[in-house]
Amino acid sequence: MNLSNCRGCGKLQLQQAHVLCADCFKLHLEQSNQIKTFLRMHPGASVIDLARETGLSLSQVNELVGR
Repeated sequence: MNLSNCRGCGKLQLQQAHVLCADCFKLHLEQSNQIKTFLRMHPGASVIDLARETGLSLSQVNELVGR
């Protein structure tokens, strides 16, 4: 049995293919959906607009949009 820490919260978990625990993975999906929804309604939005309107930090937005 191999253990690892979640990259999101640091919680100890059984080592899986995912690097995030179930809670952090769910949060990641919710944040991704927030960004997708906002971009569908505002296709020319900047990263700063995304952060301001979704309440996420710039680093979170950059990570989620792949920058």
